[in-house]
Amino acid sequence: MKILITWWAWFVASNMTKVLLDRWDNIVSIDNFVLWKREYIKDFLENKNYKFIEEDLMNLDRIIPFFKDIDLVVHLAANSDISKWANITNIDLNIWTVATYNVLEAMRLNNVKKIIFSSSSANYWLAKKLPIQEDYGPLFPISLYWASKLACEWLISAFCHNYWITSWIYRFGNVIGRNATHGAAFDFVNRLKKDPNKLLILWNWKQAKPYIYVDDLINWMIYWFKNSNDEINYFNLSTSSKSSVNYIAECIIKHMWLEKVKLEYTGWEQWWKWDVPQVELDPTKLNNIWWFPKYSSEQAVWEWTKDIVDQIYFWKNI
Repeated sequence: MKILITWWAWFVASNMTKVLLDRWDNIVSIDNFVLWKREYIKDFLENKNYKFIEEDLMNLDRIIPFFKDIDLVVHLAANSDISKWANITNIDLNIWTVATYNVLEAMRLNNVKKIIFSSSSANYWLAKKLPIQEDYGPLFPISLYWASKLACEWLISAFCHNYWITSWIYRFGNVIGRNATHGAAFDFVNRLKKDPNKLLILWNWKQAKPYIYVDDLINWMIYWFKNSNDEINYFNLSTSSKSSVNYIAECIIKHMWLEKVKLEYTGWEQWWKWDVPQVELDPTKLNNIWWFPKYSSEQAVWEWTKDIVDQIYFWKNI
């Protein structure tokens, strides 16, 4: 199988490439390195079954030839640092909606019939009923990021119906793991580096979200690609458990071998306008197959925070 992966330098895509090269024949990836790190690519360049193309998905005419003879597109376009780009109102429109249209049009013109798309559990925002099932609605986005995410799902749905494409739409929980570039754990490590005696947390102590380790996420994505065949297949990909912001802080402190760190809170329920303090996704579709993730949410956070401390300080693991 020949697979094309978009926005390859995002950490989920780089981790997925390691798995796919072991399972299928050829991987082609596209990225322009605007949002992500070039260094992730170096481990793959000598693999004869891997090809990298530096190109912008906004250039439709230039990307069309790259879709020739592709069996599956894994479209992982991502802007996961939502607050950073909040005042640039077209960033999500471009990297999500317009880029997704271009990918779909390139697929149509090259008769490519299968697409995996990384959507987001953020689409549900402050759902009134927890845990949140995939059919929850109506969905009225309050940020440009989520509006663009939903627009991508709708574009995919329309292309599937009109051009006999099959899609797998995965609404991710909070994905963590190797090569991640930002998040609460990064902030905590950097603050403790400056002052190892206290840690400021930009929330109150009530925030809790489901975290899924990237390896589990990829295994689930591959499983459902192989074992679901509706025109549009859509799933919440998340653990059934949650982890609090306090637990993340505790893990960082332990991995850094610190003691008697004073935790201080701003008391905010939301750090930024679109933050979701409590998330709980319904994993019924996943659990019905009696296949469960290797890591619970807390185990995933423990591994993730250990990776971050090692990455920044090169200290010995605890």
